[in-house]
Amino acid sequence: MMKLSRSIKLALFGGAFTYLMPLDVLSQQAQVNIAIQPLGQALNQLSEQTGTVIIAPSRLVGDKQAVATTGKLSVIKAVEQLIKGSGLKAHKEPSGAIVIKKADTVSSSIKPVSGYQAPLDEVVVTGLKRESSLQDTPVAITVLGGNELKALGVTDFTDLIGNLSGISINSAYGGPENSFITIRGIGGADDYKPNGNPSVALHVNGIYQTSNAYLSMPLFDLERIEVLKGPQGTLYGRNTTAGTINAITHAPGDSLNGYADIEYGSYDFVSGSAAVGGPVSDDLGIRVAVLMKQGGGFMDGAGAGSFAGFVPEGAEGIVPPVADPGRREGFGDADLFAFRGTGVYDFDDVTSLTLHYFVSQNRGDTRQYDRVTFEDDNPSRNAGENSDPYEFYASEYYSHEIDVSGFSGDFSRQLNVNLNMDILFALQSSERNVSGNGDGTSFPRFQYNFDDKLDQTSLEIRLSDTTGGEFDWIAGAFMINDSVDFTSNWTSYAVLSQYSSPYNQRRNSVATFANVDWNISNDLIIAAGLRYTKDTAKFRGENIDSDPWGLSVFETTFKTKANFSWDREFDDSDLSGKLALQYFVNDNLNVFTSVSTAYRGGGFDGTSIFSEEETQPFESEQVLAYEAGARFVTDNINLTFDLFAYDFEELQATARLSNDTNGRTNVGEATVRGAEASLALTLYETNNHKVTFNTAGTYLDTEITEFSSNRVNDVTNTIGDPLPGSPEWSQTAVLNYQTSLANNAQLNARVNYSYHGEESNRLNAGEGNTAPSYSLLGVRVDLTLASGLNIYAYGRNITDQVYFLELNGGSRLVGAPATYGAGVSYAF
Repeated sequence: MMKLSRSIKLALFGGAFTYLMPLDVLSQQAQVNIAIQPLGQALNQLSEQTGTVIIAPSRLVGDKQAVATTGKLSVIKAVEQLIKGSGLKAHKEPSGAIVIKKADTVSSSIKPVSGYQAPLDEVVVTGLKRESSLQDTPVAITVLGGNELKALGVTDFTDLIGNLSGISINSAYGGPENSFITIRGIGGADDYKPNGNPSVALHVNGIYQTSNAYLSMPLFDLERIEVLKGPQGTLYGRNTTAGTINAITHAPGDSLNGYADIEYGSYDFVSGSAAVGGPVSDDLGIRVAVLMKQGGGFMDGAGAGSFAGFVPEGAEGIVPPVADPGRREGFGDADLFAFRGTGVYDFDDVTSLTLHYFVSQNRGDTRQYDRVTFEDDNPSRNAGENSDPYEFYASEYYSHEIDVSGFSGDFSRQLNVNLNMDILFALQSSERNVSGNGDGTSFPRFQYNFDDKLDQTSLEIRLSDTTGGEFDWIAGAFMINDSVDFTSNWTSYAVLSQYSSPYNQRRNSVATFANVDWNISNDLIIAAGLRYTKDTAKFRGENIDSDPWGLSVFETTFKTKANFSWDREFDDSDLSGKLALQYFVNDNLNVFTSVSTAYRGGGFDGTSIFSEEETQPFESEQVLAYEAGARFVTDNINLTFDLFAYDFEELQATARLSNDTNGRTNVGEATVRGAEASLALTLYETNNHKVTFNTAGTYLDTEITEFSSNRVNDVTNTIGDPLPGSPEWSQTAVLNYQTSLANNAQLNARVNYSYHGEESNRLNAGEGNTAPSYSLLGVRVDLTLASGLNIYAYGRNITDQVYFLELNGGSRLVGAPATYGAGVSYAF
């Protein structure tokens, strides 16, 4: 993979400001000729004439007539003319889509700035693989806009976790660079290795990311992030038993636009981002965006401590002594650069091609585990020499190398007024090298180095009719090929050896799917969908005990034979389905219910292979899901409520195998029961002041109902336990104040709160594997001038709460302490 020098990074960063500066700002107009007719029919006709997506719910336009409209007009002006006198209004989204909604009853001069939450019926989402109003989407979906994401400091998938209820992140063995996400208690037993099957399907601009290895991919220049909670097997396929997360980046836009931002924070954290986009001709638009991050490490390394110079008994002069790297302050610094280029070419009014190129390089420090003191933890080896969670002991200070690059595209054509075609394609690769000591000590009991390379290619073809007639439908085919080459190298004083486990996996998956919405009336919709998937995987590798010191106790430690190879294959297929009912009680309230199935693909253990039994395939995990929800929206209140129940079979997890080693296998059954609610209120609004309050909460009741293991104690201790990564309660809340100042300036102040309940990080979790609950409080203030200049300051975890993202026996992964920062940005 091409390496970018620091000078090239700086050139690209600066070039983002100047590349499009001479572009002409074009006003796009079209010749419109629409006669008096039913409003819904007229809007469809305008959509066909202009190639613009117009979202007009039948319940709003079904009984209304259009006003005759002729002349050369912009699309938004034409829509406004068609709906004149109807009590409706048109809202243009950043994506270019136009949403028809009820006219506001309250006017305000407050402009949307950072932290503003738009009404549900004003937000356009693509979670159902078509553009629709958030209020009308019959699934549990959370949307965070670009300004909100910036205010929360979200720059990768894992940053989302503390800002959404019902979502957790676990790191398992291998540290925070080897993590996985849990939604509604699903995914906490996932495999964190690159060939594993995640329960949460990650997407960027609709492109599926095959591995949890992409969790550290930087996210920037975002229009929004959509989080679909609960199984999504019909439209998204395998590995969506927990849900999907889709990050949508900014398009070039219809006119010259962009921003530049520079930020400085605690622990010498520096971040810079910039983007500029717009039309270069009548047909072509381009956008470039960059992100740079440096510093921010809040931990201190204390060196090897009392283990400096240690050699195992009887190995003096043979095994090298534990090295002492000395003290290091401010460990955990970021060192990240990312670049994205986007181009949109309009062949004609109804045909367009969007291309994305992306590259990132991450050379930061690898977050380290701390360890509790000896008084609280007494294994045979221990280096927890103080109780400070922000100070750790290590024989080496680890950094990582993570490179991701990719090319993707979306070809869209409106074949006729009732038929659309979309083709999504992508090529993507990742290379990572990550090291660490999983038990949080300076004693190399199990010191690892993980080296992996991932490649994926994907293609999706969809046909759809979403014009709001009697039937809306979508059908398509999907294929993806991914390969993983992984080597885990270990230095172990417990095993008195160095050993490795190189393997490669090649996986092919193809699927066909279809979903139909039957609009029985303006108020009642029945939806049904099916998806058939076929998977094939090949898994080859070897186990190598190099025994460099002639002292290896590998076979005794792992109770297995060392030095073997394997060549396995796995084939599976699945038919997933969904049946849903949605009823609009009135313009403000709709309710829905559904039953669906989904699955997490079977395959092979992605952890280091120490026994031949670990090379055997395991079966796909199945889930049966029941959901029900309600959406209530007025000018001042957005209320959502969801109930859900999931039943799992062939639950996948790491458990003790017959030779007493750990391996990935099917361990039993589990249930998830829960409820979620969110509320957005406008507490006070005048021409110059606005106070809003948003809150969301999730209740989870999870249970392992059946468990298989070679150890009787494991079975006894696990049945009845909650699933890993499933806190009983979690909540977020934001209080936001906006006001207009002199000279058209805007002041925005917000306070955000989050609560995360106690959760276990493992199956068979004891006290040492259960992270206590915690609450975090943050603030942010923005002053935005009429010129587009924005000055901001923030504080996160301002109460300086000591909290742990993970406990693994005596080792612990601490969250960030109180951090503060300020920045300046300019948008045009």
